[in-house]
Amino acid sequence: MQVKQTILAALAALLLVSSAPAESVKLGPAQDNTLIQRTDPSGQLSNGLGDIFVGRTNQDGQGPATISIRRGLVQFDLSSIPAGAIITGATLTMREVMGLNGDPVLSLHRILAAWGEDATWLYSYYNAADPALSPTWTTPGGDFTSIASGTSVIFDDLGGGQLFTWSDPGMVADLQFWLDNPIQNFGWLLQGDESRGQSAKRLNSRDSGFPPELAITYKLVPEPASFTLLAIAAIGVFIIGKRR
Repeated sequence: MQVKQTILAALAALLLVSSAPAESVKLGPAQDNTLIQRTDPSGQLSNGLGDIFVGRTNQDGQGPATISIRRGLVQFDLSSIPAGAIITGATLTMREVMGLNGDPVLSLHRILAAWGEDATWLYSYYNAADPALSPTWTTPGGDFTSIASGTSVIFDDLGGGQLFTWSDPGMVADLQFWLDNPIQNFGWLLQGDESRGQSAKRLNSRDSGFPPELAITYKLVPEPASFTLLAIAAIGVFIIGKRR
């Protein structure tokens, strides 16, 4: 009886640790930007201090896009989450403030290179004084994964600003990867409908009164020694009980 009680106590302790309540944190962007399509190295534009535009403007009409594509960039600092934590959920909330251009899907894609709020279509960091010294994206328009980490349908703005959310398993995977590999945390690229003109949506940036917000839930992993001691104790007691 004593053996069974000890084993049950050890298992209960393990269960108690694994079912600990989730912690949560809400984060604003560390930086954000809009990449504005331009192929001329001397005519590069970005919107690091304004709102975020995603999709296509009407500058090219319905013809091939040469100057009308817009892509958003957003990055969050995860240093407030303890190293080794397990990310269990994530929701990104952003406010749309303009766009009577249908209801396109806006997707999040993990960015693969460092960038700044001076990033442009060709350059991840733009040196206006001497563009030739600026580091370039490997691919014009940003380096990012082709598979979306999250998607959300952004309905037409009704005039007062609307909140939209992204909450997908791929976002959790990205955040866990960034938490475990901080030097590769380059954030997400927001991509809209680039197949037609006049599909752009305008979203508030961190410089507005309604900045993007990333809500994250996570669990803290107990010290490995705690699991080890409990497991050894349970196994040892079980073996002793068997020998008796």
